[in-house]
Amino acid sequence: IMHGQGTLTSSNGDVYVGEFKNNERSGQGTFTSTNRTVRNGRIYPTGIVQNGIWRENRFLVANDIAPVTEAPPGARVSPPALADSSELLQAASGSGFSVTYDGYLVTNNHVIEGCENVRVHSQGRIIDASVISRDPGNDLAVLKADFRPAAVFALRESNPQLMQDIYVAGYPFGVNLSSSVKVTKGIVSALTGLGNNFSNIQIDAAIQPGNSGGPIFDDSGNVLGVAVATLDIEYALDRFDAIPQNTNFGIKANIVSNLLSSNGIETTEPSTATISTTQLAALATDATYYLSCWMTTAQIQEMSSSKVLFYELRN
Repeated sequence: IMHGQGTLTSSNGDVYVGEFKNNERSGQGTFTSTNRTVRNGRIYPTGIVQNGIWRENRFLVANDIAPVTEAPPGARVSPPALADSSELLQAASGSGFSVTYDGYLVTNNHVIEGCENVRVHSQGRIIDASVISRDPGNDLAVLKADFRPAAVFALRESNPQLMQDIYVAGYPFGVNLSSSVKVTKGIVSALTGLGNNFSNIQIDAAIQPGNSGGPIFDDSGNVLGVAVATLDIEYALDRFDAIPQNTNFGIKANIVSNLLSSNGIETTEPSTATISTTQLAALATDATYYLSCWMTTAQIQEMSSSKVLFYELRN
């Protein structure tokens, strides 16, 4: 019988180190999940270590647990609750990029979906952003924040080319990995997306949760797409009996241009010259932003089955 301190490794790879009572996890401990969460046709690996308490066969992150008092024997005890339901919590994150010097940014619609507030993180400042326009069909959104970006991306006017070199900038895994922008490199693998979606391109540059909404750009620093999705493992296993590798997707720049022009937003002219990797790195750093999504606990509960939330807030 497990009673007291110990370690339990489940068959799926989950590891719990902490207290046990009568053969069950109970009390303070550390839980590491190695499962993968699939939502909205995307695969999201976890593997994040969380400290908390096991109660009522549920693991609760310590910082999110309301104080619990001992009840008299036989009394009905309500389950632990999150803090004040009106309090805004940072529930999710994504990436975005500036397209004008007066603070217009582009991101994915699913990054800001369900958010009470969206905030832009820029050089130590956190700035509230307004949602100007959404295109749920193409999974795009336009934001406006009261700041002046240090740099902006231009949108490529010509169509992407097969095997063209590309870069992807963004904030994979939010700022938990580190607070700096990350850039990966690859090529345009196909000129259409899943199911012959002609609004998308396929790329082999690595993207992760948190990359959504970030720019896909060429060696001239022009955006040719917006990072949006990676091929779901369960879908690929079901349809192709194989695990996909480096199969990711972006929304084409002409779709972004149409959305911006329909809102009267004028962007800068694209570059016609190849620029150095040093210049590309500076552009990616100065024009790509970490976006945070803030929600009430009621909104978190409502969106928990349809939006990828931070690990500790998932049901």
